[in-house]
Amino acid sequence: YLVLFPKSRVIVLFPVLFIPLFFELPAVFYLAFWFLLQLFSGAMALASPEQVGGIAFWAHVGGFTAGVALHRLFVLRHPRRVRFQPDERVVEDSWLRRRG
Repeated sequence: YLVLFPKSRVIVLFPVLFIPLFFELPAVFYLAFWFLLQLFSGAMALASPEQVGGIAFWAHVGGFTAGVALHRLFVLRHPRRVRFQPDERVVEDSWLRRRG
């Protein structure tokens, strides 16, 4: 989402007691906050003396970085426009106009 839609805005719910506040926030800020929160929580889980885990935090960090790094493998490219031969132009060209 960060790479494909960098200028988008998301609507965020911020509860104050029982009153929900909605406001728009740039997706870059929201995703950066979320990533840093996961990273910090994973680091704190590693630093704690108890065996609390923290696997889910690191899975989110890994998924986020893998998504940023590998997103081009999963994005569909625009199909090339088919060039018709002169004898095909009448039928297929009219078909494209009706569909599109």
